[in-house]
Amino acid sequence: MHIALHVFMNGSMSSVQGSANDPIFLLHHAFVDSLYEQWLRRHRPSPARYPDSGAPIGHNGEYHMVPFLPLHTNRDFFISSKALGYEYSHLLDANQRLAESMGPYLEVLQGAWPWLLLAGLCGGIAALTAAAAVLTAKRRYGGSTGLSANTWKYFFAPPERQPLIGSDDAEETKGRNYQTTM
Repeated sequence: MHIALHVFMNGSMSSVQGSANDPIFLLHHAFVDSLYEQWLRRHRPSPARYPDSGAPIGHNGEYHMVPFLPLHTNRDFFISSKALGYEYSHLLDANQRLAESMGPYLEVLQGAWPWLLLAGLCGGIAALTAAAAVLTAKRRYGGSTGLSANTWKYFFAPPERQPLIGSDDAEETKGRNYQTTM
């Protein structure tokens, strides 16, 4: 199955020397590795079951993997991806997937909670200060300028303009009325 895809893809994937230069090479080998991991999890073979003889050349259990240094035997890596330090997310159950996806965020949050607490307190103090300033201004200027309770809520609003409604004060609008009557 592995070699058949190399041949089928043609181009640089079909030659042993140049296949690693093909962009699809990494995806293909990651997929083959995930299939191997599924097989290992389903059958759970022990490293002792790796053949000592009778396998194709270079694939017996005690043969060294070429060209890797330091030297390792094939049997040394007849292990799960977890032991090698990586995991396939599609092979995890839902609880493990959630825990692993939230893990890095929780670690950051544990280090950041004092800063978040401080920011919340500062924001609360700033909001209370602003509210106190508005109430003080309302008390101070509320009675002396003659602003009633109804006009106070529009104190900070810009003045309303009605350009389409004519005024009787202007000379050019005498006799014209933009409002309709029935």
